Amino acid sequence: MHSTMETITPGTGDFQDKPTHFPGTQVNGQPLKPITQVLLDRRATLHFKPDPVPAEYLEAILRFAAQAPSGYNLQPWRFIVVRDPKNRHRLQKAAMDQSKVSEAPVVIIAFAVKGEWKSRMDAIFEEGVRRGAGDAGIMEMQKASATKFLGAFPPDVWLNRHTMIALTTMMLVAEAYGLDTAPMEGFDADAVKREFSLPDESEVIALLAIGFGKGPDKPYGGRLALKGIVFNEHYGAPWNGESSP
Repeated sequence: MHSTMETITPGTGDFQDKPTHFPGTQVNGQPLKPITQVLLDRRATLHFKPDPVPAEYLEAILRFAAQAPSGYNLQPWRFIVVRDPKNRHRLQKAAMDQSKVSEAPVVIIAFAVKGEWKSRMDAIFEEGVRRGAGDAGIMEMQKASATKFLGAFPPDVWLNRHTMIALTTMMLVAEAYGLDTAPMEGFDADAVKREFSLPDESEVIALLAIGFGKGPDKPYGGRLALKGIVFNEHYGAPWNGESSP
């Protein structure tokens, strides 16, 4: 295996710095896929080989997912990494018996805990000030503004939006490393919470299988043309590409 894996130095206390050392090639030693190729290649994988995901690659996928953007930098996502075959079998039962759950060597449970951001807010804002990304003089005002904003709509909406940003980041990084993924929304959330001891107030958002695909990729299904999904300046005005101002 050809990679450039080194220890990633953590930040102060419960915070980490940006990853600076991580595998520099795909698992098979080939160059990393550029982001444009990642976006064109990624498909939801139907079946997986039992081959394990190398630990340094799984760690890098998680590290980069943690770098995803979030409102007020509150990072509400939480992940359970499920690798034990017995636990994957239990998860499969809670996930409509989808075979990929027990086939893939790694399955991520993506969830968020309602209201947990409130207990993390002070530390996150203080860390931002310490790193020069905030102003101590207006920090209390910013926290009050964030609290007011987050209370303006249902918490599950905000949690889903931001956790899916992190989960999508995870999928794209895995593809760049030559790994395959399958996101899943078909599961019994209460069963997942029960089987994996999640808090009652948690929101189970998605499952993500990670590994090496077995068999050919799903055929490319095509995408809607831009003229059907992009508008120029206001709804109903067609987007004309380069001819648009």
